[in-house]
Amino acid sequence: MEFRQLRYFTAVATELHFGRAADKLCVSQPALSQQIQLLEKELQVALFDQHQRQRQRRVVLTAAGAVFLAEAQRLLQLHQEAIEAVRLAGAQPQTLGLGYYQLLRPERLAGIMQCFAQNCPEVQFQLHEFPNYQAVQHALAAGRIAVGLTMLPLLHPALTARTFGQGELVVALPATHPLAAAEAVLLEQLAHEKWVEISRNLHPVYDEIEQLCQRAGFSRQGAIMQEASSLELLGHFVGLGIGVAFVPSFFDMGTMPRVVTRPLRVANGSSVTLTQCVAFQDAQSVGPLLQALAQCCL
Repeated sequence: MEFRQLRYFTAVATELHFGRAADKLCVSQPALSQQIQLLEKELQVALFDQHQRQRQRRVVLTAAGAVFLAEAQRLLQLHQEAIEAVRLAGAQPQTLGLGYYQLLRPERLAGIMQCFAQNCPEVQFQLHEFPNYQAVQHALAAGRIAVGLTMLPLLHPALTARTFGQGELVVALPATHPLAAAEAVLLEQLAHEKWVEISRNLHPVYDEIEQLCQRAGFSRQGAIMQEASSLELLGHFVGLGIGVAFVPSFFDMGTMPRVVTRPLRVANGSSVTLTQCVAFQDAQSVGPLLQALAQCCL
């Protein structure tokens, strides 16, 4: 049974005239009659009274035809509502909740938004800022956002990630510091320094750094002179000589006065890797958008 046959039947049943129904449907009357016959054959019941039509040239519904008319009209209405719902959904931009952590560079976030606006205009992001990358992942796992710009490691087994940036931890030093000319700085060389640091609730890897320092034989407890809420402010504190700082290589301090950065080396001369990623939980909710989002993050 086709929706076309339902339309043909309801037109004849409401007009009660094959000729007028054919004109309304813009089809020939023989073609209309043929489709009604096929429908009756499939249903194995007469929808129109053949005696009335042949003897009195009247189009009259049978009892079965009257029942079928009500059902056909209901099906056609549902069909039209489904079409309108799909068209409405296609006409509206898709909105996804996108979470990011506070220390993500504003220009990076703005660049991602601009890239998406140019390449995926049908997608809109509702932005949610979180204090740190861990909070982004907790929101993803709880279903409060669909996509998150975060860092590895993933804290929830239900999450999946696509990496888009990798850097390392470096040391920011006042330009006059004795280690400012070093090719790289060993963590052990910083044992007696004064520090400036990002506030712990915003810091992406605060606990990891503390563990590294303890393994190197010292603790920064009591040696953190000043906390900052942004990397820019942190850099200015370093430039003022208040202390040294760990910063991600994602953040370029090259334009900051009186500040130099040097690679950090820990045990066995290795570096501390920082990996940024796009994370999500429901693959169906983001679908092919993940690929586009990852490309915009590059």
